[in-house]
Amino acid sequence: MGALTVTAKRLLAEAVKASGRKATVQIAGEYAWKQTPSQSSTDLSKLFALGEVPMKLYLTLVMLTRKPPHVLYRARPDHYWAEMLGYEELDDRRPTPGAGTRRIKRAFAVLGSAGPRGASMVTRTPEPGYGARITVPIHPPQPPKTLRGPYITIPIELWSRGWINVLSARALFVYLCLRLVLAGRPEAEGAHVSIWDRENFCIKDDTWERGFRDLEALGLARAKVEDEVQADRWSTDRLYKRKVYYLNRTFLETTDAPDGADDLVDGGVAGVPDHQTAR
Repeated sequence: MGALTVTAKRLLAEAVKASGRKATVQIAGEYAWKQTPSQSSTDLSKLFALGEVPMKLYLTLVMLTRKPPHVLYRARPDHYWAEMLGYEELDDRRPTPGAGTRRIKRAFAVLGSAGPRGASMVTRTPEPGYGARITVPIHPPQPPKTLRGPYITIPIELWSRGWINVLSARALFVYLCLRLVLAGRPEAEGAHVSIWDRENFCIKDDTWERGFRDLEALGLARAKVEDEVQADRWSTDRLYKRKVYYLNRTFLETTDAPDGADDLVDGGVAGVPDHQTAR
């Protein structure tokens, strides 16, 4: 995971302002939910499988490239993204990009051929004297104007408050799934997530449990076991207990993520080898 350094907080705030977004990033529910029983993955589960850095980088670029043709006209070097997402903190004493920047470079390479049939999810076009122009040709589907939901609404505070940096990849995966499950519900109203639901998200039980625990530890989600209920209104089976999940949306939107700056080591992140992309 990255850290919410002073530089990261400033760059994230600037990025949100430059995006022109006011409240959320909206993505159609089909991005995270199986459309046919034969599907073995979803676009979101495939993104998760790429690893933490490609996942966070891609979602950040989606946030920034709001309108077609989904292009960033201002070129940015790799170490800019590394510092924004908290994988590196450069200063006058350590101005040379290191492990964090290399992870970003590898993430761009992964995203360059991660689409269907090897298509590019992110392209970079060299511009002499300006670095490279970034385009996101494969954008998550936007909810059509006629669609009332449910769809995934990612609050802009995920970036402006720095939460994107401190979430693990599995926590981010679970968080986006819960945003879809709880779409349209008040914060005080939770929802049960069944085994069938998880299968339709193409998320493994271990990933779900560990990702939720990560969210819970950060104060972003909670769960409780409900009183005994019937499986459905037609059932004559015995009553059973079920777990209900909640998102602490107000907390995320009003509270900065923990900084975790002490985790940065030698231009990288403590505990993450230079050659490894965390998942």
